[in-house]
Amino acid sequence: HRMVRSPSVSVVLCTLERFQELAKCVESLNAQTEQNFEIIQITERGPLAKLRNQGWRQARAHIVSFLDDDCVASPDWLRNVLAAFRPAVVGVTGPAVIPQHYRQQRDLFRFQRLHELFLDEDSRAKPGHLSQAGAISLQASRSDCHYRGSVQYLEACNMSYRKEALEAVGGFDEAYGGIGDWSEPDLCFRMRQNFGVDCLQFSPSVRVEHRCSRSGAFLRRRSDNIRRYRNYLRFSRRWIPSSRHHTSYRFILGLYYGFSWAGLLG
Repeated sequence: HRMVRSPSVSVVLCTLERFQELAKCVESLNAQTEQNFEIIQITERGPLAKLRNQGWRQARAHIVSFLDDDCVASPDWLRNVLAAFRPAVVGVTGPAVIPQHYRQQRDLFRFQRLHELFLDEDSRAKPGHLSQAGAISLQASRSDCHYRGSVQYLEACNMSYRKEALEAVGGFDEAYGGIGDWSEPDLCFRMRQNFGVDCLQFSPSVRVEHRCSRSGAFLRRRSDNIRRYRNYLRFSRRWIPSSRHHTSYRFILGLYYGFSWAGLLG
């Protein structure tokens, strides 16, 4: 833990056997222009939704930021997080830029062309938007992402909330198992139900670089693929209107998870 007397922000880092990546992440935090923050490091094994809840419940600050351990924050990241919290805003996110070298280490880029068939106008042009089929936007991963405005969900590796808002909705739903896929947009959709459709904001200056790692939690992804698909089904049944387009995407996603779990995708 990094402790200060009265932190403005509590940064929750859930980390698992990514020692080099974690060192780079913490180094970027120690170089922040805003130094009034604490770090809450969670190193246990277990469902990520549960571990994240454990982290924010320990937080002493009114703002809780979740940062993946393979992310490197820009020097003004925390200062810009705080600046983006206007009175009606309960959640803030920004670009999570994935350098080209790391893109094949994130699942979406392994079947990007197929995924893009299910995007619509908003999810194709804006970060933080879900298509009618349930496909997520890839805009936040681009280095030229300059969008500013409301979003439907926050980037999972770069998300900050008011602690009182997390308390109001009960935090992450621990019914989402394993590495927690889809628990993040589920939380955001519940936030928007409670606090209004503009309560989540994207700021281009709240920027991190996501150097997607093949160690640690990544090694659990293949063995967790069946659970990840169940997580998607749970989310989609709650939040995505039933349609042929949605059914097609669910089928394709199921094939992807199944083939990947079986080792048929590299």
